[in-house]
Amino acid sequence: MKSKISKTKQDLAFFNARLDEIRMSGHERLKAKARLAQAEAIADAVFEVFAYVKRMLKSLSARPGPVRRSSTSVG
Repeated sequence: MKSKISKTKQDLAFFNARLDEIRMSGHERLKAKARLAQAEAIADAVFEVFAYVKRMLKSLSARPGPVRRSSTSVG
């Protein structure tokens, strides 16, 4: 299940409109939009890594501990 964690994705149209209002060349505008997309991708990747680590730690803590045998040899 993919959940939207980033408000940037929801407001991408807003940010693109704000970039369009700023006075800059077409090349600079394209670079700014590309940087915004890169930042979003990095944030998503970091979130996925933390979610994966969380799932792994949860599965490790859910496993039963090592099987210990009762020692019958009493000295």
